[in-house]
Amino acid sequence: MTAYSSPGVATLLALATAALAASPAVHTPAPGSPERTAIVKTLHAGDDSAQSRFTFRAFRVLSAGPGAIAYVRAEGPVGTFQAILKRDGQAGWRKIWGEGDGGSNSCEVGARHYAWALQLLRTYTATPDAIFPGIVARTADLRRMAKTEPDTQCVGDLDDGPN
Repeated sequence: MTAYSSPGVATLLALATAALAASPAVHTPAPGSPERTAIVKTLHAGDDSAQSRFTFRAFRVLSAGPGAIAYVRAEGPVGTFQAILKRDGQAGWRKIWGEGDGGSNSCEVGARHYAWALQLLRTYTATPDAIFPGIVARTADLRRMAKTEPDTQCVGDLDDGPN
């Protein structure tokens, strides 16, 4: 039987609690808030027409120091899409990764695209799924499919990122 010292366990619990408290929190900006408005304007790319509306299925932001990263999944006038956006310091938001439902790309290209996004998210948080639900499993699936079926089309239109 292994014995654990109470002071050692207490110290470990205190450190774990402090680490969790110190990690940045993912939040969803309120509709109409300046943060959400700035992100939506970036996604619209200057198109303010009434037909250019989005229905968001996921909208998550993680602030880290002077910057922030955001993930959105939405339906728009040309179909569904998901995107990662980044803000450095006081600079505006910019879209740096995306996937739409039109067209398609190979598993090999998709694996690279998702691996790039996963690596980026890990620079912000130890739990990338907290900001982009399912990215860890999706990246693993695409890597597996890229090895067995590299030319099969298994992702939508990709933009930004490593490609």
